[in-house]
Amino acid sequence: MEDPDYKRLVVNKCKYFNMREVCEKAGINYSTYRGWKNNGRSFSDEKAKILFLTMKEICEKSQK
Repeated sequence: MEDPDYKRLVVNKCKYFNMREVCEKAGINYSTYRGWKNNGRSFSDEKAKILFLTMKEICEKSQK
């Protein structure tokens, strides 16, 4: 089974999150995230996956 496109998922869901806090919790430099999202700079699939999983974790915690 193929991995989902985490970059696309992050872009689609980021509007629902404070991405500065998500990046901090995920251990990813916020300026690296912004450079990728706004300016098309390189961003690894692994970082996108970490961001997505962190966003998912935040959602699950908020629903409890």
